[in-house]
Amino acid sequence: MTETVLAPRPAPVTPGESMMSCTVTLSCPNRPGIVAAICQNLFELGANITEAQQFDDTESRHFFMRVVFDVRPGGADLARLRHDFSILAERFGMDWTLKDNRTRTKVLLMVSKFDHCLVDLLYR
Repeated sequence: MTETVLAPRPAPVTPGESMMSCTVTLSCPNRPGIVAAICQNLFELGANITEAQQFDDTESRHFFMRVVFDVRPGGADLARLRHDFSILAERFGMDWTLKDNRTRTKVLLMVSKFDHCLVDLLYR
């Protein structure tokens, strides 16, 4: 007999509260159970997956995945997420990164000394 465990229904987010959005990207040798382990880990941390993409490179037998997820206020913090993913990474031999999507990405824009290149990029 199999027992099904349901997560408690979370309370709605109140105005003024903001969820932490994160993106994890990973690659590892392909084998069964990778997606299940990642989804289970995020479920246990109270995260909600909002986007997921995966790809198996059959030539290199390598698996690639990108998951975007939200964590409710009061849920797991970035340090806890990193700790739990490091355990998974060791188990599956993963190369991975975890990014807080609230952090703005720095961009360097380089153009020639003629302004037509910059104008094209800015107004495109």
